[in-house]
Amino acid sequence: MNDPQVIWRLGRWVAERRPGSAHLSASDIAFEMALSDGRIVGVTGIDTSLLGRALDCEPLGEADLVAEALALAAANEIPEATAMGAAKGLLQEHLRTWFLQSDRHLELVDQLQQSQSKNSISATHVLVEMVLSDPEGTTPTAVLPSLDVLLRRTDGFLDLYAPLGLSEEADLIVAKITGQRTAEEIASRSPHDRTDVIKLLAALTASGMLEAVRAATPENAPILIAEPEPQAGLDRESQPRKLSPLLVLVAAIVIATAGIATWWFGFRESKAPIQPEITGHWAVAVDLGCEPHEYRRLLQVARRHDDVRPIALAGGGEAGDETCWRLVWGDFPSQTEALAAVDKVPEAILREGFDPHVVEIDQNSDTIQDGS
Repeated sequence: MNDPQVIWRLGRWVAERRPGSAHLSASDIAFEMALSDGRIVGVTGIDTSLLGRALDCEPLGEADLVAEALALAAANEIPEATAMGAAKGLLQEHLRTWFLQSDRHLELVDQLQQSQSKNSISATHVLVEMVLSDPEGTTPTAVLPSLDVLLRRTDGFLDLYAPLGLSEEADLIVAKITGQRTAEEIASRSPHDRTDVIKLLAALTASGMLEAVRAATPENAPILIAEPEPQAGLDRESQPRKLSPLLVLVAAIVIATAGIATWWFGFRESKAPIQPEITGHWAVAVDLGCEPHEYRRLLQVARRHDDVRPIALAGGGEAGDETCWRLVWGDFPSQTEALAAVDKVPEAILREGFDPHVVEIDQNSDTIQDGS
């Protein structure tokens, strides 16, 4: 049986953007990738003469694939982007071969200092493109040999996913990844082609953006199949929820009357016992969405503005429907500071008709605890 844990371990390491090197080996292949800040700055162990053939020029004999690509570009007046693209394709061929080996091995060596290089290749893009471009579907199967695993987003998911610039269909599939559904359930619920859905889920898992978790049984809670690295955070997302029209109306009324409630409690403050300041993580909610197309709208705003992010809304759901998401701005240590910042929210991220309000963020579950 194919054991994907080594593949998942490589993906987690890449997603964490640690500087260091990855030694990959199997019965008939062995090579090494040097990474810095999630980018591949060097590749050794691959026959670099293959790159000369791909670019239709004489090889120059550099031992490092990246160095050979840059040297060939300079010597033959080839655009660096073209040479680096050919190097990426050659690397992906070797990575796919390694993925498909049953005796694959991985050794990770972390370094203390970042490697400086103006020319590099995004490791996330390499892995995602390699899985998505597999015409035979063998690579996705190597990553997810069983679809009976829960999939949940790892820390920094949006930071890694947004730069990929994938299609609207991909965004809609991602909206169904709640942390409470198996890969099989996500594929079954999606209106898109099943093969394409599984490819996307496998690509995001191979690149460390998703984590596979064994589905819970009545006797036990979910158990990690692949042990996370020490101190690695895990996104525990809430049970999905889709608000009924009635609940949406109630929520709108509550938000609309928030000012009255604030005045009422402020008026009584002198008579009520003084409460200690509540500290933690607070933000300003600037938008809300529960449907896949609404999630895409939030994601588009987050792609354009670094200081906002969609966060799952806690509270459970009905029949496993989509999670609701709030788009939040800022990260404040206290409710008082967050309230003082409401008037400072940039107009570019405000949605017409939505009143920005303060919410507390549960950092452990990456969900919002909404008092309203």
